[in-house]
Amino acid sequence: MKLYQFETHCHTLESSNCGLVSGEQIVDGLKEAGYMGTFITDHFYSRFFQKRKLTHLDWEEQVDFFLKGYKAAKKRGDEIGIKVFLGLEVQAEDSPFEFLVYGPDEAFIKETGPFYKLSTKELYSLMHENGFLMFQAHPFRFGLSPENSRYFDGIEIVNAQPRNDSRNKRALEFAYRNDVLKIAGSDVHVKSDIGRSGIMLPKSVNSTQDFVDYYKEVKTPELIITYGI
Repeated sequence: MKLYQFETHCHTLESSNCGLVSGEQIVDGLKEAGYMGTFITDHFYSRFFQKRKLTHLDWEEQVDFFLKGYKAAKKRGDEIGIKVFLGLEVQAEDSPFEFLVYGPDEAFIKETGPFYKLSTKELYSLMHENGFLMFQAHPFRFGLSPENSRYFDGIEIVNAQPRNDSRNKRALEFAYRNDVLKIAGSDVHVKSDIGRSGIMLPKSVNSTQDFVDYYKEVKTPELIITYGI
């Protein structure tokens, strides 16, 4: 069976305070590693906009700044044949938990406003009613635990970022025990993170909506192969 390799979790220098590799460099690295595509999931939370001193701007201008990393990656991906989709890593202001969200596009973010200010329950309700998918990132990393499973669709069972112990075995056990969707990613922050993890799909996807639809249709781990260190 032919499999298509996708990255689901990475941060850019342009749009994450913790990112040390540009969107263009990420895409170049993924091309070299044999990936079909990637999501850019920069941190969507108040600290980004505060630290970059953007809060005096109109919301649409803030979003334009936030999307610089994604757009740089998308431009490079179009040039060299890597599919680049927009994702988000959202942290609600009432919670220490972070969620990988797949579905919101630029128009949705601009129209909806800073939805990271919602509670986790409200955030999931908004994502769910719009047909998006929401996965808790690294739920067993030090000091964290899974959120109430009513407020997410799945969890990240492999987070391969080597500078934090994400206790992936515990995440995998939790996912099977609670019958939630599973995802894996490299959690790219530096160049050496590129290509450490991701998912394999037996069919290519051409848009975020394709990705969301496939996950909702299949749900079985045999057809969404996660891998990593």
